[in-house]
Amino acid sequence: MKLLADAHISRAMASFLTTLGHDLVHVAASSPRLSDSAILRWAATESRIVLTADKDFGELCFRRLLPCEGVVLLRLTAATETARMNIFRDFWPVIEHSAPGHFVVVTDRSVRRSVLPAAEGP
Repeated sequence: MKLLADAHISRAMASFLTTLGHDLVHVAASSPRLSDSAILRWAATESRIVLTADKDFGELCFRRLLPCEGVVLLRLTAATETARMNIFRDFWPVIEHSAPGHFVVVTDRSVRRSVLPAAEGP
């Protein structure tokens, strides 16, 4: 899977995904001050799914209808990075299956998904 990790995504999470063989680009490595809309454009241009902790992507996808392949919004509140990584690791198979064409919200206890407007059928 091709992913674009927003600047707020930890290096540990990015590393985990690359060890699984995913093609991941981390915004923090090249353009940490890039706007959310620019991140979505970049992801759409390269057919990447955005991995973020920023709720503003919901506005961009559902109200402004910016095109995107998929968005995974992490709303993990566990106290430590280790705990957040364990939750993410446990949910990854569901996230990976759900992400293309969807807006996926991951919390400490669940994974919810909504079809993106651009991905809806007639």
